[in-house]
Amino acid sequence: MNETMKRRILFVDDEPMVLKGLQRTLRKMRQDWDMTFVSSGCEALDVLGKKPMDVIVSDLRMPEMDGGRLLAEVKKQHPHLVRIILSGQLDQEMTLRSVQLAHQSLSKPCDVKVLKHTLGKLFALRDFLSDKSIKSIISQIDSLPSLPSIYTEIVSEMQSDDPAINKVGQIIAKDLSMTAKILQMVNSAFFGLFRKINSPEQAVMMLGLETIKALVLSVKIFSEFNQKSFSWFKIDDLFSHSLAVSLYAKTILKNENLDQGLINNSMMAGLLHDLGKLVLATNFEEPYRQVLAAAQGSGKNLLDLEYEAFGTSHAEIGAYLMGLWRLENDIIEAIAFHHLPTRSMTHNLGLLTAVHVGDALDHDARTPSGDNTELQCDTEYLDKLEITGQIPRWRQVCSELTERNA
Repeated sequence: MNETMKRRILFVDDEPMVLKGLQRTLRKMRQDWDMTFVSSGCEALDVLGKKPMDVIVSDLRMPEMDGGRLLAEVKKQHPHLVRIILSGQLDQEMTLRSVQLAHQSLSKPCDVKVLKHTLGKLFALRDFLSDKSIKSIISQIDSLPSLPSIYTEIVSEMQSDDPAINKVGQIIAKDLSMTAKILQMVNSAFFGLFRKINSPEQAVMMLGLETIKALVLSVKIFSEFNQKSFSWFKIDDLFSHSLAVSLYAKTILKNENLDQGLINNSMMAGLLHDLGKLVLATNFEEPYRQVLAAAQGSGKNLLDLEYEAFGTSHAEIGAYLMGLWRLENDIIEAIAFHHLPTRSMTHNLGLLTAVHVGDALDHDARTPSGDNTELQCDTEYLDKLEITGQIPRWRQVCSELTERNA
């Protein structure tokens, strides 16, 4: 591989034997990776100040400057870097505190195949979102929406040493319109709660911090869309669909007993998977209005029409924005590839799968023919994961969820 095309990776570990072991086991990757090995956080920052890098892979437990502090500094000084933390079994508490600083956390000692696959996925997503068509569309937008302050307040409280449910509830309660919308949502049939929720604190207690965090972000984004100015765009239908997808994705992941982190992220990924449609509607009103009209009138695939008109789609645009907001990598991936999952490098059942299938299930439920139709899923992707046979069961549990909450 050309030297300028190599991925530049900085490894940081205070144990000399670990660094030597990494150098030895990664020797075969020298054709693809330009690797630098250092033994401290200070040394790593010094290297980054002199030499551009694509990735930093750091041990968590190190003297003087641990991996968490190092990645916090890297995030501030070099935000473009992919950040990976390595942690042992005894580092769970520290890992939780570092999760917002790293794009990925891997167990130590690190399996070379796992590291290669992880880096491959991260690079594939980054390359996908750096496509010239996406950047061309983004450059025509006067101002991209910024991360709502109420969301950052909630995240800050959740990351504090002693996060409190009542404090999160108080943050929400300061915004009267947000409070009203959150209470309206949690008391709706979608959540199927058995008692009426009367305060944000109760909502947080019943649904959990991660769900509330996702609801706050999505409600804030959708509420800033002026429906009166865009009567042609069915914002309520889009929000209803997004909420259904989030609940279906969560149901699928729970049904498969998958990692709690993925289940937590399912609400955010589902609620924001079509965010790019809002960006297109508000910034390219007439062209996107024509695209939607063509999709409804001709029966053509909306994604194909978006590519014809803009060179990209709502999926990539939404994922690009979530990347700017530094959301978790698996959420960005699920948004980016929710229509075309084979483009991802994810080869296992996870968040992307759940959002992809959840999206198809809700679109199917909204068609007149209902349960008799074939789901519009990527069959090649499902076959590769060997999960095609699980679709009827997922369809059943999601249908039961809808019926229970009707």
